[in-house]
Amino acid sequence: MRILKSVQTKVCVDGSLMKEYVLDEPLTQGFLKFLEQFGTVRYLEQLKKPYFSFEKERFISIKGFVGESNVEVRYKKEFQDLVADYFHLLLYYYREGEPGIVKLKGVEESIREKMKIRLGLSDGNSR
Repeated sequence: MRILKSVQTKVCVDGSLMKEYVLDEPLTQGFLKFLEQFGTVRYLEQLKKPYFSFEKERFISIKGFVGESNVEVRYKKEFQDLVADYFHLLLYYYREGEPGIVKLKGVEESIREKMKIRLGLSDGNSR
């Protein structure tokens, strides 16, 4: 999956940044299974169009409908600059399957270390 275009960008009341993207193919169950490796996925299949949401604490949230190509991504206020490419990374590493999961977990660890430094939680001895 790749992003074709960003159709809307806005700053929300809580300071988070919301972007709506159009993807080159519809969202699938396989992508939701991939997302489960990185955060919390809620899936409501009983609706007319199956709806899902994904939450990665301090990173992003994603909302959309399975089978649709539009998706809403919300970047958390405190770390927008550190997680700005995270959705792009999810799409990229999804194509790689299992090896992509391992690689993205490594990228996440690097981002988390930067978050700790910003929050003043890094003591030099943390992993």
